[in-house]
Parts: sequence; structure tokens; C-alpha cells
Amino acid sequence: MRYLLLVGLVVIVVLLQFVISPRASAHLLYRYTYDSKLAEPGEKIAFSDKLINSWFFPIVYIRLLECMPEGAVILGKNKNKESHSLFLPAHKSYQHTVYFTLPKRGIYRGGKYYLETGDFLGFKSWIESGETTTDITVMPSTCKDEYVLKVLGGYIGDISVRRFIMEDPVLTIGYLDYTGREPMKKISWKHSAKVGKLMVKNSDYTVDANAAIVLNMASGSSKEKEKCLEIVRTVCEKLEEEKISYQFLSNGDAGNLDEGYGKKHFDQIMTNLGRSSLVSFFSFDDLIDCCIRERKRSRSYFIISAPLTPDNRKALIRLQRFSEYELCVLEAEVNQNETD
Repeated sequence: MRYLLLVGLVVIVVLLQFVISPRASAHLLYRYTYDSKLAEPGEKIAFSDKLINSWFFPIVYIRLLECMPEGAVILGKNKNKESHSLFLPAHKSYQHTVYFTLPKRGIYRGGKYYLETGDFLGFKSWIESGETTTDITVMPSTCKDEYVLKVLGGYIGDISVRRFIMEDPVLTIGYLDYTGREPMKKISWKHSAKVGKLMVKNSDYTVDANAAIVLNMASGSSKEKEKCLEIVRTVCEKLEEEKISYQFLSNGDAGNLDEGYGKKHFDQIMTNLGRSSLVSFFSFDDLIDCCIRERKRSRSYFIISAPLTPDNRKALIRLQRFSEYELCVLEAEVNQNETD
């Protein structure tokens, strides 16, 4: 009886050592997800993975080494890789989440992973590797220049005022309680009779305010251009808050986007800015010509550039002739200790 048990044990060991172990990696399934493909600089990003043993045999030894995108820092570890050793029973899975940050604007290519499986007696191992092909884009930071923010706040405030003084009494979108400050002509006597109190018409606007964000990438140092991107982001956020549609125009690899607003519109512009290599394709003068060709009624212009040259200012004078409103010019200047 003992002899049979011993023979059975040897058979099991031989099977595990020479038949099952070499085939184990073929039955390991690796899955992964990032919780964000567009992130803030320094934002916490979650990388979740799942390792599945799809076989009806246990896998006695697995070592998983994961490398986050180059430049990433895993929270609490101050490095960009970590490893796990585990035993995975049949038809079971192992999953965990790693949190990391990416330091600055740019596009970060996916990392790599390595899967090592070993034989039952620990004499031999097999290694497979792959890449996490998802790219992560980090958008620019928000602008913190107090002068730029002050100018921007005043100009957007003017746009909001213009919206509210251009009502069309024919386009009624609802009714509001009468406060005593509205003119008598706005009172809806029919609706007031229905609800038993004075109500005034809430009219739509004759022409919706709209804007164009114009980014000049043809001049300036890399630091000035980086600041330009930060200003663009801040302008976009302010316009989104006011629900003002905006077009994006540039003369570089930040691209162009038709007029719109909302999360999808904003995210597309931030993705373009995050992926930009700060390369320009044509002159500021040609960019202004593009603005003139695509001009629209009630359009406000935000011109964002490194410090403008006299020729640049002549081009702005041309655009001003075609604009109903004063241009908002935001120049990205950096301190001397910040220059390249």
C-alpha cells in the first residue's frame, strides 16, 4: 500500500514537473485598465490589473513584474515598478490596483509587464512579456499669473453682460416670478392668471455669444509656449463655466477644433495641448487671416501668444477691423529666472 502511495506521489510530481508546469503560462490571462487617459499634472491615476488562471490545474509559482509608464512615480514607493509572487489555484484570479502620478504635461506611452512561471521543483522558469499599450496624456496646468487672470476675468464678464442685454422677446424659454424690477411689458398676463401670481417671460438671446481662442505657436521660448498652453486651458475653463461656445485655432501642432463646448469639446482640446511638441507650421499673420476667413457675428477673440512683435501687432489691427468687440490679448511672459 505504501509502495502504491509512493508511486502515485512520484507520478504526480513528474506530471507537475514535466507536463503541467511548462504549459502553465499558456493558460494565464493578463488584463489591465487605467482609470484615466487624460490627467492633470500630479493627479493620482489608478492602474488595475487582473491575472486569471483559466486552467483546471493550479499554477504553483507566478512572479508578476509591472512597470508603469516612464516618468511615473508609484505613490508611497517613489519608483515606477513593482512585483508580486503568488500561487494561483485552478480557475481563480488575482487582481490589485496601483496608484501613480505623472509629473508634467506630455504624452506617456504605456509601460511593460513580465510574467514568470516556474516548475514544481524550482529548477526552471519561463518568462513572457508584453506592453500596456494605453497612452496617457497629461494636460497643461492652469495659469496662475494674476495679471492674466484679472484681464481674463474682466473680459469674460463683459461677454456675459452682452449676452443678458441682447434678449429676444419673441423667443420665450420659460417664466420667472415677478420681482418688481422687471418692466411691465415682460409680464405674461395669461401665465400669471394660470398660476395666480405675477410671472414674467424668460426670453432667449437674439444671438448667442461665441468666442475663438487663437494660439500663436510661431514665436517664443519653450517656457513661454508652455505658459501659453496654460493660458489656453484657463480660458477654456472660464468659457465652459459661462457655457459660451468657443472655437480653437492655432498655427502649430496643437491643432484646431470647430466651435462647441462641453466635456468632450474641452477634453479634445486638452488632449491636443497635452500631446503638443510646441511645433509651429505657419506664421502668426497667416493665423490671423484664418480668423478673418472664419469670422462670425458676436464673436469675441482671445489671442494667446508669447510677447508680440510689432509685425504681430499690425496683424492684430487687421483682425480688430473685422471684430465687433475689442480683442483680448494675453501674452505669456516669464520671469528672468524661468527663461531657457
